[in-house]
Amino acid sequence: MPNQDDMNDFKEILTKLPEDKRKLLYQRLHDMPASEREAFIAEFAEKYRARQKAKASSPVKEQKEAVIQKEPEPVPEEKEVEPAESEEAPVMVIEYVEDNDPDGNKPAAPDFISDDTASSKKKNKAKKTRTNAFASVAIGLFSAVLIVGILYFVYAFNKPKVDGKFNEMLGVQPTESIDIYPETSNIMGPEPRHYPTDTPTPTPTPTPVPLREDHPDLTGLVIVLDPGHQEYPNSELEESIPGSTAEKEKASAGAVGVDTGAKEYELTLHYAVIMKDYLEQCGATVILTRTENDVNISNIERAKTATDNNADYFIRLHADSAPSSDISGVKVYVPSSGKHSSNAKSSGAKLADLVSKAIGSKSLGAVQSNMYTGLNHADSIKSYQLVIGYLSNSDDDALLSNEETAINTAGAVAEFLRK
Repeated sequence: MPNQDDMNDFKEILTKLPEDKRKLLYQRLHDMPASEREAFIAEFAEKYRARQKAKASSPVKEQKEAVIQKEPEPVPEEKEVEPAESEEAPVMVIEYVEDNDPDGNKPAAPDFISDDTASSKKKNKAKKTRTNAFASVAIGLFSAVLIVGILYFVYAFNKPKVDGKFNEMLGVQPTESIDIYPETSNIMGPEPRHYPTDTPTPTPTPTPVPLREDHPDLTGLVIVLDPGHQEYPNSELEESIPGSTAEKEKASAGAVGVDTGAKEYELTLHYAVIMKDYLEQCGATVILTRTENDVNISNIERAKTATDNNADYFIRLHADSAPSSDISGVKVYVPSSGKHSSNAKSSGAKLADLVSKAIGSKSLGAVQSNMYTGLNHADSIKSYQLVIGYLSNSDDDALLSNEETAINTAGAVAEFLRK
């Protein structure tokens, strides 16, 4: 485990990062072997402290201090007194210089003040005006530099959103890009990227699922199936890891097929309905976290459906999207905590192998991670996040839209659950 100072700094970084940056950091961690994670957190925290220290002595701060130090003190008006025969005249002049009328205006100079004295006052006033003008210009320049600096940092940490807004205003079609967090290259967001499309994808009507003769007997098992995502995203945040400050959005709409335009939230529900039918024919009790696309169910609530029903297995169905269109295959995520964590990865790899062989794809194995809210909050039971394929890959996109793929996936999951 990293030392406490590193963990405290790392948690502070997470709370300050924008959501998209926090997601970028999550993916790097959950794809990283556990043996490297401690060193990464320590190095990341050290860089953060170094950046904080550098900020404290940055050129902007030094420029600000220099301007403040060079700001001239207000120049008091000189109070020259015209020599006079009586001792009363100088006193009269002092009263003129210092006293103002109630409206803040100086009264006209008395007749007995000499032309030399009035001329001197005009010179002093002009000098004071020039000094104040210089100070105003200096302060104005400093303020401009400070404002530009603040705007730059705001833009740097919110670049995708700002660019998206400008594209929207100018009518420019958005393009997909991988955002890199400063000083931590190759950190990619854990959530599937979305490919916008205007092509509606109808929800397919499931056909009766044929039961294989050699099907397993699953009598007595309680299975909760979670069709990933929903039609309308919920960007509100919820606790991602129990007992921590980490947060993620409650629900998203998911990915979209690069060629077919198939929507992930529709595909996962279709697969779940077919799988429910097949597993029930094998004797299992099956509960779905949702039966419609137009719902608002957070990932914690989905996990709670599994724990509240004392499920033997919690299987989350997904069809993700990857940064590269070359990535394809079947992948399984399992929680890194809970009483089943010791053999969760090997069990997840078995599920990936069975499904990939059944649908004619390849297995990408299993990854043990704490980056998925639904898995973290259901780690008291056997939980699996099954990625059946990648909608960003043309071959997987076509495969996932095939009815036979859904039926064969159901048969493979049943075989995985065989007692």
